[in-house]
Amino acid sequence: MKTPTQRRVTIKKENEQWNLHQQFRKFTEAIDRLPDAAQVQRNPARSAPQGIVPMVF
Repeated sequence: MKTPTQRRVTIKKENEQWNLHQQFRKFTEAIDRLPDAAQVQRNPARSAPQGIVPMVF
């Protein structure tokens, strides 16, 4: 009985797909991070811009 082999996929850093993955990683890390108290006070709640309202509803 053969044991399964493992393969690793590598993406070159100059590749557009690699850059896209890095941007997505930074975006998800920023969303996951909880804001500190000072940042919350600096950014008061405000209504959504008119341009994105159709996207929300």
